[in-house]
Amino acid sequence: MENKLTKKQKRVLDALIELLGEGIIPTYRDLQEKLGLRSIATVYDYVKRLERLGYVKTEGKARSIKVVAPIMNKFPLVGAVHAGEPTVAVEEIQGFLPFPVDPRLHPHAFVLKVKGDSMIEAHIEDGDLVIVDPDMPVTVGDICVAVIEDEATVKMVEKLNDGVYLVPANPNYKPIFITRDVKIIGKVIGLYRGISK
Repeated sequence: MENKLTKKQKRVLDALIELLGEGIIPTYRDLQEKLGLRSIATVYDYVKRLERLGYVKTEGKARSIKVVAPIMNKFPLVGAVHAGEPTVAVEEIQGFLPFPVDPRLHPHAFVLKVKGDSMIEAHIEDGDLVIVDPDMPVTVGDICVAVIEDEATVKMVEKLNDGVYLVPANPNYKPIFITRDVKIIGKVIGLYRGISK
């Protein structure tokens, strides 16, 4: 897997990894929907290129797509982030965890443990692990990790009437207006939930 990916190939691979992170074994149709593409043939072409490059493997009559084992790599677990009221940001490495994300695509990615329930309607629960990439741009609609006065939180970025906010996915919490005091740390690119927490 020495071949460097184009931006579009990386986008397709990232979408596959996101689907896996959501607990979905992706098919061409899943990937087409995730990428918002009109033609399934376009998806097929991208997947076949990724397969030739050694990043994915297609299998079975269901046409499922599997990210190959070498992409399972370990990322640093750097503490916890609240999905609720912001909490103190912990930046010391507590261990390393394997995830199906290629570190060459996300060399500075790290893992945070979620505490709280403010993102439950986005299927991010207390005890989940999120993979965060500080190098990826965060835009409206993305889920991100942000720091407010040395406290970290995971929220969705949304544009409301009077500006851009960090919005919880739980009506029991209020949106946080993004000011200069809010520092976006990175985009959430994956999620892991164990059977028991």
